[in-house]
Amino acid sequence: MTDKTSETGRTGVLSRRHVLAGAGIGAVAGLAGCLGSGEAGELSGTIDASGSNTVAPITAWAGEQFTNEYRDVLVDVAPEGTGAGFQEFCQQNSDIQSASRQITEEEVDLCDDNDVEYGFLEVGLDGLAVVKNSENDWVDEITLDELQQVWAFESDVDTWSDIRSEWPDEEIDLHARDSASGTFDYFTREINGTMGDIRDGYSATSQTNEIMNAVAGTTHAFGWGGLGYLRDIEDEQPIEAVPVESDADGEFYLPTQENIEEGLYSPLARPLFVFVNLESLDERPDVIGSFARFFVNNQHEFAREAGYYATTDDVQSANHEKIDDWLDQAGSSPDDLTVQRD
Repeated sequence: MTDKTSETGRTGVLSRRHVLAGAGIGAVAGLAGCLGSGEAGELSGTIDASGSNTVAPITAWAGEQFTNEYRDVLVDVAPEGTGAGFQEFCQQNSDIQSASRQITEEEVDLCDDNDVEYGFLEVGLDGLAVVKNSENDWVDEITLDELQQVWAFESDVDTWSDIRSEWPDEEIDLHARDSASGTFDYFTREINGTMGDIRDGYSATSQTNEIMNAVAGTTHAFGWGGLGYLRDIEDEQPIEAVPVESDADGEFYLPTQENIEEGLYSPLARPLFVFVNLESLDERPDVIGSFARFFVNNQHEFAREAGYYATTDDVQSANHEKIDDWLDQAGSSPDDLTVQRD
């Protein structure tokens, strides 16, 4: 029953992400429960959602909208990072796991050890932004090799001139995500070649907004993080994305919607996932299945509302087929769900 195959226009972004960060995502979902206008009695219960800080705004917005429709359901989103979330999910402590990367072999083993069967849905796309302070007038673009030179394990890059001799002989102030993050795992794998390999001597944080604010506050700062957090502040603060070399054609691209959705901003564009505990689905097929169906029916809207990017329609259709297969294997009919496929 387990699906363990590994695959290795924004609106309302500012207010949505700031509300989630300021109030706490679980609190937002709870508020939606208090204000929900949906019918009572159709569906009820709590859906526990662990995982990625990056994907949490999508899951929380989906949960808020679901509770608005079905007011007796609470979707409790508790983001702690992809890696930390899998520790919970693979010990049967959550029904849903948001992830900004695929599950690792070690996490697969942990799920196996605890008899956790799961499947995954691809619910959006994100870009990782390489960012500089707007007062920085020397970094017009950066190659993949130069990014690796800066961030590789045991890197000897300390000043800008260590990257290119014509750049200033000034120390770089580096900022990035910490090792509990799926964003960290993705970046280190795609840029440094090995997941988890990274230099010493940078400011690590679990909060991407701290990275963006630090880079905006220091001329010689340089860093990377989820694109949505850059979009939140780039119009008001001195920070901007650096065009990055593409492994698709060797040209340099900014992380725009067009470049991400057309596959040009590669390798720093990535799919975003939601994993489903299939035992939870088996035990509560209508609640878990209806939430999964509702999520997929609206996944393009939810991703864009949270400041990310939409998958293709083919990916959305494949997600629906996965849900149907999971229900069939659990002995439930997709036709019996309260929420039907659009």
